[in-house]
Amino acid sequence: MMNAQNTLLSRYMTPRLVPVIWLFVGVIGVGLGFVPLRPLVLAAGGLLAGLLPLIHPIFGLYLVVLSVPIQEVFVLPGGLSYTQAAMLLAIGGWGLHMLAHPERRIVTGPIFILWIALLTAFLLSAAFTPYSRMDAIRETMRWTVAFVVWFITVNTVTKPWHLFGLLACLLCAPAAEAIIGLFQFVAGSGPPSFRISGTDFARAYGTIGTPNAFAGYLNMGWPLAFALALGMTWYIIRGQRHSLSTIANDHDRRRLISGRWLLIAGLWFATGLLGAALLASFSRGGWLGAAVGGVAMTVVIGRWTWRRVLAALAVLVVVLVVVQAGVLPTALTERLTSITRSVAFFDPQTVEVTPDNFAVVERTAQLWAGWQMFVTHPLTGVGAGNFNNAYPAVTTPPWYASRGHAHNYYLHIAGEVGSLGIIAYLTLIIGVSYQTIRTLQHSVHLFQRSIMVGCWGVIAAVAGHSMFENLHALNMGIQLAVIWALSSVLSRDPNLTS
Repeated sequence: MMNAQNTLLSRYMTPRLVPVIWLFVGVIGVGLGFVPLRPLVLAAGGLLAGLLPLIHPIFGLYLVVLSVPIQEVFVLPGGLSYTQAAMLLAIGGWGLHMLAHPERRIVTGPIFILWIALLTAFLLSAAFTPYSRMDAIRETMRWTVAFVVWFITVNTVTKPWHLFGLLACLLCAPAAEAIIGLFQFVAGSGPPSFRISGTDFARAYGTIGTPNAFAGYLNMGWPLAFALALGMTWYIIRGQRHSLSTIANDHDRRRLISGRWLLIAGLWFATGLLGAALLASFSRGGWLGAAVGGVAMTVVIGRWTWRRVLAALAVLVVVLVVVQAGVLPTALTERLTSITRSVAFFDPQTVEVTPDNFAVVERTAQLWAGWQMFVTHPLTGVGAGNFNNAYPAVTTPPWYASRGHAHNYYLHIAGEVGSLGIIAYLTLIIGVSYQTIRTLQHSVHLFQRSIMVGCWGVIAAVAGHSMFENLHALNMGIQLAVIWALSSVLSRDPNLTS
């Protein structure tokens, strides 16, 4: 066969034809040289992005995860955002892949049923809303996108390289966002309301748009980076001797050790980057969420002993002493001490508004509005995505301006989707948490255990931060849905991390 091909090529590839081919290539190259660089790069990138999901649907999933930080930066032709375009490519690539391989079984599981229950609650709230049904459908579609991402992840990640690439995307996207946020913090760039009083700095907000949502996105990344960095460091220090004993070549052994330490350095750098950007956001809810995530990871890493309890209490006492002693910058001290005021809940009509308590009372007015929405529509709520529309009917003077959410997602979803929504949402969170802990307990590889510890940290951090913010906006639910899916993936096939 090869001889026949060589004969055929030699018959047509005559010396006269070679200059013609090179001339053709040269004309194309010269023509491309006259095309502006930006359209050329966009066209090449679009072509590559369109082809990769056809090669394997995992690339479509990568594109979706990486698109979250830039979804609001550029708009594609037709008004599509990068996230919307990436979702179309991911769904199309996965659908074609399943049609080409009908023998492959579609994975569902218990979490799938919990997802369906939540989406059903959203659909019911859209059907019975007394306000805008279109806004309810938009919010339902946002949750449907998160569900589709979870479903594609569970059914696509089947090989180690799929998992490693996905972990890289889950860390690189928040790390890039953190770099942007730190530049904003140092340069003091941003709206006047983001300026930190008494300093030349500004609260970091990245491309997400607001510091609190920016901090929420970082809380979906740093626990995973920290757990992987800690796990890999422990592996190198304590367990690499056995794994390297089978490598006879000293050169290959040194190269492998160098590669592992380079990876560890990158993971610790990403952890520090995300932590610094989270601090620069000056988001009290983000800080509290990070504390909840850190405690949650500490609990599952090992058994609690009296020594660990005493050590944790000692750290807490040191932090409180440092804050009260005025060692930290004034702006940071004031931000930390104001956390206790932010968790207060009271009737805003009974409080006299002053310049000192204005922000706290305004936040409480949004909380109170969410509670009134739930009280007046306890079963299906005012309708998903209808917080702004329902706000004038439940607000208290002088708080006539809605902030778009109740500053507490649990109260927010209860007000918008009713008791059906909050029950379905909490059940989903509990189900994912239970599966994550079970997968962690049955982990047979250190790498798998590190991933599950990181996922558990993300779940806890988001749960704590959700007391102050809606972290399911701006398609950040895509990042969270992939984190939720990893426990299903690794519980099904632990050998992915071997």
